[in-house]
Amino acid sequence: MLAWEGIGDADGNPIEPSPEAIDALLDVWPIFEAFQLSYVSKGLLLEQEKNASALSPNGPSAGASDTAKPAHPTRAASKPARTARRG
Repeated sequence: MLAWEGIGDADGNPIEPSPEAIDALLDVWPIFEAFQLSYVSKGLLLEQEKNASALSPNGPSAGASDTAKPAHPTRAASKPARTARRG
């Protein structure tokens, strides 16, 4: 935090932001809650959106095609799978 308005000492004199002043201010529950709702929660929502699994319309998954052939229901039901060889 580089600057703020309306923050002062017990006598009403403006004070500059400092790590100690910010900690003291955030110890006041209504101020902490307002800061949390206004800034922190928005950042968390943006971070959560980045973790989605949707395909990118213009990124590396754009124009991607399937590489596996579709399963054929009658063939799969008529032949059991072979046992894998031990290696």
